[in-house]
Amino acid sequence: MKRKTLTYAAALVAGVFVVTGCSSSPGGDSDGGSVTFAGYGGVSEEAFTNAWYDPFEEETGIRVIPDSPADYAKIQQMVESGQVIWDIAQVGEDIGVKTNGELLTEIDCDVVDCDNFDGLFPVEKYGMPALVFSVVLAYNTEMFAGNEPDSWAAFFDVENYPGKRAVFGRDAGGGLQGLLDLALIQDGVPIDELYPLDVDRALAKLDTIKDHLILYNDFGECTTLVATGEAAFGNCYNGRVKIAAEEGQPVGMTWSNQVQYADYLVIPKGAPNTEQAMQLLKFIGSNEHNGSLGQYIAYGPPNPNAEVASDVASDLPTMNDLGGDDRAIKIDGDWWAENLQMVNERWAAWKAE
Repeated sequence: MKRKTLTYAAALVAGVFVVTGCSSSPGGDSDGGSVTFAGYGGVSEEAFTNAWYDPFEEETGIRVIPDSPADYAKIQQMVESGQVIWDIAQVGEDIGVKTNGELLTEIDCDVVDCDNFDGLFPVEKYGMPALVFSVVLAYNTEMFAGNEPDSWAAFFDVENYPGKRAVFGRDAGGGLQGLLDLALIQDGVPIDELYPLDVDRALAKLDTIKDHLILYNDFGECTTLVATGEAAFGNCYNGRVKIAAEEGQPVGMTWSNQVQYADYLVIPKGAPNTEQAMQLLKFIGSNEHNGSLGQYIAYGPPNPNAEVASDVASDLPTMNDLGGDDRAIKIDGDWWAENLQMVNERWAAWKAE
């Protein structure tokens, strides 16, 4: 990786508290206005505000209006009805960031510094990666004191690791993606042979612990379920686990087979403030600002050239790939974009069985 590392003080100056006249802008042609940003809410929205929204408004005079939750179906409804109210939406790769020109606006690489994203997560035709995060195996530290799990094998071992397992269950657009991969790995499929996913085999593996599952619909619930002991394990966001642990909640995690994702920012076709939205993408993706988020939540920058504060670098997913059989997993976004509806239907049927 080519990430630059700053001291914390330097990072605050370079990446967060940018103080310039409100008439200036990253691209030099924005004259104020607003951008409505549909994200996932919660702690991530607070982190975005501190790292990006407020500094962007200070520098450009463009106000960022948060909204949540971002939802694929809502984006489609808005575009098809011609009633688009979101200028930017936070999405996964599976929305079709490479191909979905029917719903999304092409990223303008004359504005956004696309060439800087020369790592695992490039800028795609219809989406710019904003952050790298992981879904990790989280566990209740009080329930397993002295017997802390170090891999996803424990998740499927209800005899030696009793208790409920909290998993994202709303649809296949979230943590289910990595969970199917992990189920296949624990069923003996080599990591480099996961795709195309054998969905039925993965669900058959989950069948072995189905009676022990708690299905949650919002990732904010995951750490709460684990911390309270209602669930022994959860497939939780790494950043949320870290925050909960720092608050003194009894949660821990292992980096083994962390499922790495990039969240992408897209501009729905017909967005009312496309020009301002593109300016915000430029700001968020820049070398100076893409790494700022790590100071507020443990998500890493997809821009390999981004400046990262030295005291948070060790908490970021990209710095904790264990390698070997425990190495990080990256889902196949193209496969998911093609098969999302099928998996959604299969998942809904499995839950009802």
